[in-house]
Amino acid sequence: MGCAGWFFFAVFSLFRFTINPGLLERPLVVGALWGAVTGDYATSLKIAVFFELFWLDNIPAGTYIPPHILAPTFAALALSTSFAFTEARQVMVILLACLPLARIGSWMDYSLRYWHNRGHNKLLNWARKGKAGDELPQKLIFQSIFRTFFTSWLFFWTSTLILHYILRIFFHKWGPVVAAVEMKWSFLWIAASLGGLLALRLRKAYATFVFGVAFFGFIILAGVA
Repeated sequence: MGCAGWFFFAVFSLFRFTINPGLLERPLVVGALWGAVTGDYATSLKIAVFFELFWLDNIPAGTYIPPHILAPTFAALALSTSFAFTEARQVMVILLACLPLARIGSWMDYSLRYWHNRGHNKLLNWARKGKAGDELPQKLIFQSIFRTFFTSWLFFWTSTLILHYILRIFFHKWGPVVAAVEMKWSFLWIAASLGGLLALRLRKAYATFVFGVAFFGFIILAGVA
């Protein structure tokens, strides 16, 4: 959970609105990069697949500010590496703890966009005056990029540090309980695939899912009884 993680998060945060080189702002790309840096491709890609399925329908476009998928992805990767966790039962707790960062990150993006609007107003005033040779547009662009980079770095550093200490206390007290949980990566991916179902935006798909959950839940309960 060193400076490399904070730096990569700040850089990849620019891919949301500042730089658009394609779909690099996706969990699978982040997981592959993290695996290349840490050498643990298996765990990194497993975590990335979870978030990729969970945020399958999350592509920033237009004025809509979606949840910040990079925040929980990078935080989960950094914390899993810090604790040296590879098993699904251990990483599951980290995934759940990191998910709220997506909404907090979108709030950060909203605040940044409001802040950037001040620069837009300055640009309009500059255009009305029509000053030649003024480098105001370039200054506003660089200020916007630097502001986004620094804010993202500070947000990631603060959030992961707080989560690290909270999780350390949690695992110290409840570690044996977590170790007794039967959990596999396939279970986590199935749960995360609900994001793909929601991406269909079809009532029949929702109804089929609810019926399937109720049906198999009834079978499980009947078998237990």
